[in-house]
Amino acid sequence: MFVRLTTICLVGLLVGCGFHLRNYGLEGSFESFAITGKTRFQVVSPLRQSLQQLGIPETAPDQAAVVVDILDQRSERHSVSTSGQARAAEYEIDYAVNYQLMDRAGTVLAPAIWIERQRVYRIDRGNIVGSNQEQRLVQQEIVQDVVGQIVRAMDLVTRGPT
Repeated sequence: MFVRLTTICLVGLLVGCGFHLRNYGLEGSFESFAITGKTRFQVVSPLRQSLQQLGIPETAPDQAAVVVDILDQRSERHSVSTSGQARAAEYEIDYAVNYQLMDRAGTVLAPAIWIERQRVYRIDRGNIVGSNQEQRLVQQEIVQDVVGQIVRAMDLVTRGPT
């Protein structure tokens, strides 16, 4: 009985605090997409996967409702603080993607724009493996943030006049 009551209370708290699974809340009406340009960049695979998970099929650029043209990317890591032994204690990862959105005819729906994200993470010299895993996790989170921004931009350009 206590476990059931505790579960109900926890679910009530989650609902009450506004918790919900990540969703891009698409309101536009683009039925297909294509990715062109520099398709070997880090953002392409997660972008493709996110759109496919939303049920939007990938097609050829001349058939796609929205074409994402990946123009460039930058990825840098630099030290932002040091420890007492003059070693890096924190690093900042900067990641940026330059892209534009077009329709199947090649008309620019959204001009080229840079999306840039930064995150800082700490280095634990006693746990280098954990620090390396944290770096990879932070990098993946940054890329997912950029993907979300691109997906929301795709939705926005397909909404039409409001």
